[in-house]
Amino acid sequence: MKTSSLPPIGKPLDADEYAARHDAELDFETVCLAARQQHNLAQVQALQPAIVLEVGCGPELLSLQAFAQPNRITRWIAVEPAQRWADAAREVAACETRLAVVHDYIERADATLAALWPQGPAVDLVIVSGVIHETAEPEALLRAGLRWLRPGGHLLVSVPNALSFHRLLAVQMGLMDAPEVLSERNRLLGQPRVYRPQDLRDTVTALGLTEVAFDGYLFKPFTHAQMALLLPSLGERGVQGLIELGRQFPQQAAEIALLARRPA
Repeated sequence: MKTSSLPPIGKPLDADEYAARHDAELDFETVCLAARQQHNLAQVQALQPAIVLEVGCGPELLSLQAFAQPNRITRWIAVEPAQRWADAAREVAACETRLAVVHDYIERADATLAALWPQGPAVDLVIVSGVIHETAEPEALLRAGLRWLRPGGHLLVSVPNALSFHRLLAVQMGLMDAPEVLSERNRLLGQPRVYRPQDLRDTVTALGLTEVAFDGYLFKPFTHAQMALLLPSLGERGVQGLIELGRQFPQQAAEIALLARRPA
């Protein structure tokens, strides 16, 4: 049960409204999701956490992909405020005992999570992927998740990149005044901010964590709608090529990710 029907301060849209708008406008977002989860899965494989806290599991379950790979996972907690995405995750959890789903905002899930870890922070990895740009209060959201991160544990956070090539191109064409200007899609999804790489670093390190690695993934030269038109001609090899190219040029990739560590 949710503690309130209203979203926490800083979120322009209710989670259910956001999920409905997101799923209705997938087009090229399916590629972004695939690229994001490829990167997240690689990090999970490298870190081999036993306990994972995922803030916002969304429509594509990273946990399910992680369970299919060699792993040390004993518990994966997904905190998801959108009803449709929480319900889908619970269907998987019904057959996978390591997965538990909390249908709530992370900012309001303290009581539920405290019951799981009464002795204090025990999480090895907190994943906040494609989430903090959807609130005007990212620090509050991150602190709510980091409360459960043990000393020496890791935070993985990712966001769309303000310096993505398609935004830089739009500035050069005179379509945007600056790369961090909100797009029509940002406004539709109630996303109040687009992060530059340094913005992401500053937000995370200000919370007392140490940067471990900065990455980017997915080269995106045009808008979502324009890229969607190219998908039939790109094919799977073309899409994977775009994902890999973004990794080679992280500063201008469509999305960026930061891995950080809580001091032991």
